[in-house]
Amino acid sequence: MPQPKLSQLLHGSFRGISEAKMIACLNSLGSDVDIVIHKTHQDFSKGHTQVSFA
Repeated sequence: MPQPKLSQLLHGSFRGISEAKMIACLNSLGSDVDIVIHKTHQDFSKGHTQVSFA
């Protein structure tokens, strides 16, 4: 990955990079990536997306 793109990622700019590439980079850096999908807690409500770092 070119240094300017890596710098953008480190500053929170994720435009122009696919989820697969981001996951591959995180794995290469020694991180596990878990994707969990579950039903929303409220009936008939739209779901949301959340990213957490542990």
